[in-house]
Amino acid sequence: MKTGTSIILLCLSIGMLHGQQTDTNKRLLGKLVQDYFSVVQEYALVYNGKEYSRYEKQTTNHPYLVNAGFEEGTISFGGIVYPRLLMKLDLFRDELVLQSPNKLYPIVAEKKRIDYILLNGYRVINPSTRGWQDFIGNEYIVLLSDNIYPVIKKYIVTYEEKVNGLSIEASFRIKERFYVVKENRFYPVKNKRALLNLFPDKKKELSRYAREQKLNFKKQPEQAFVTIVKQYEALNR
Repeated sequence: MKTGTSIILLCLSIGMLHGQQTDTNKRLLGKLVQDYFSVVQEYALVYNGKEYSRYEKQTTNHPYLVNAGFEEGTISFGGIVYPRLLMKLDLFRDELVLQSPNKLYPIVAEKKRIDYILLNGYRVINPSTRGWQDFIGNEYIVLLSDNIYPVIKKYIVTYEEKVNGLSIEASFRIKERFYVVKENRFYPVKNKRALLNLFPDKKKELSRYAREQKLNFKKQPEQAFVTIVKQYEALNR
């Protein structure tokens, strides 16, 4: 974030650029600028990004990870961990959005410097940090499990418009895709059968374990896939 741009936006936000400023207004502006840079100084690199463009059209749902509002999360940026930052992940645009200090405007974090993100109970990574971009694409992915056989969730988000009477209804279609990484290959897993076929040497044991744990591969695939993969890892220790 450039200093000049920050000050201009700060001034605009309190309406100080219109008309003659009084001494009181000047003192207020000076204090706001001082407070702003005292907050941003420690996090200057994190906030060095473009301003986030809000969606112009109203949609029936949102394209963000779990929640549309800003929530506290942690980001590892350039090897430095920054906890308790207000953020949200735009899955459609593939952008991590940070709320700037003093909540002046949202900023898009520089993706190539992001190591990982902890948000809404998920660990999110940039595939390029693992050299995975050629296999699974370069969009942010959720790392559900990261042991011998990593389990990954990838979101496919598209924007749609349809005519509803005299109006146009806009929405996002969000699909989830799951993958298991085995011997440097990415295997898509859509159901129980596809997952168990990856581990033929322990297929019967894993099938029995799934029944014992009452895993629901249709309604709770995320939990089911991770549980089975972790059990296979445990059986092979």
